[in-house]
Amino acid sequence: MNVFAQWQAPYAERGITTIPCGLEKQPLVRHPQKFGCKASAEIVPKFLDAPAIGFYAGPRNGITVLDIDSTDERLLTDALDRHGNAPIIIRTASGKFHVPYRHNGEARKIRAWDGLPIDLLGAGLCIAPPSVVAKGNYEIIEGSLDDLDRLPIMRSLDERLYANHVGPRPQMRTGDGRNRHLWERLMREAHGVDDYAKLLDRAETLNGEFGEPMQQAEIAKIAKSAWGYTERGENRFGQHGAWFPTDEANALIRSDADVFVLLSFLRANEGPDATFWIANGLAKELGWTRKRLAAARSKLIELRYLKPVRAASSKYGAALYRWLPRPKLENYSV
Repeated sequence: MNVFAQWQAPYAERGITTIPCGLEKQPLVRHPQKFGCKASAEIVPKFLDAPAIGFYAGPRNGITVLDIDSTDERLLTDALDRHGNAPIIIRTASGKFHVPYRHNGEARKIRAWDGLPIDLLGAGLCIAPPSVVAKGNYEIIEGSLDDLDRLPIMRSLDERLYANHVGPRPQMRTGDGRNRHLWERLMREAHGVDDYAKLLDRAETLNGEFGEPMQQAEIAKIAKSAWGYTERGENRFGQHGAWFPTDEANALIRSDADVFVLLSFLRANEGPDATFWIANGLAKELGWTRKRLAAARSKLIELRYLKPVRAASSKYGAALYRWLPRPKLENYSV
C-alpha cells in the first residue's frame, strides 16, 4: 500500500498539498499543517508504504468538504440540490460521502445542519481518495482529479457557517456598519423567501436584535434594495452566475471574445468574495491551449477585473486571485 507515494504528485499538480496518513487516518508527520507542495514531495521517499493520503481543508488548498455522514443517497441528493451540484463525489471507507467545493470562507462545523448527519469541513484534515484505511478505501464515484480545477462554491449557506461569522450584533448602533450588516444578511437570505413581504418581515426581526433599531422606513429601503437585486438575478450572495450589463458584454465581445468567455466562466463559478485559482487545467475545460488561457487571464488582470493575491510556487501550488470592483466602461477597450 503506497498510496501517498503514488498520489502525492498528481494532487500537487493540481495545487493540493498532501501528507502521508496511517490506517487510522492519523498524520504520519509532525506539524502537518505547515507542509507545502515542495516539502510534501521531499518526504515521499520516507513514506513509501503510507496507505493513506490527506489534505487540510481551508484557504491553503482552496477546498471545503461537505461530509455526508450517512450512507443514505437521498440525503446526498438533498444536500446537492440545496448547495449546488459538484463535479466530484467521493465514497468514504464506511460507505458515506464527501463532496468537495471551492473554499469560500466556510468554517469547520460538526453537525452543521440541525438534526442531520452532515458536517461542514472548511478546515482540518480530510482523507483523500484512493486512501486505504482500517475500515476500507476512499474512492471517487463521480468525476476525477481533473475536476478539481472547476469546483463550484457552495450556495445557500447560512451565514453562521462562515468562519468570520460573529452572530447577532446587539451592540450595533448608528455608525457601526449596522445598515451594511443588515443588507448583507438580507442578501444571503433573500434566496430562501418567496416575496418581498417575507423578506421585510425577516428584516424587522433582525432589526430588533440591534442595540439601536432603525426606523421602519430605513428597514424597508434596505429590504427593497436586497429584493431588487434578487428579482433582477443580480444577487450573488450564497450563489453564483454570469450576469453582464449590455454595454459591458458588447464591449468585451467586440474587443476580445476570449476575455468575455473566461470572465463569464469565472463569474458563473466563483462567488463575489471568493479566492480562486485560474489554473492551466482550465484550458482543457474551455477547449483552449494553455497559451490562450494565459493571454485571457493576463488581460483580465490588466483590465482590473482581478488581482493576484498569491503567486504560483512549488511550496503553495497554483496562483490565487480575487475580484476587484467592476472597472469603468472605458477600460474595456483592448
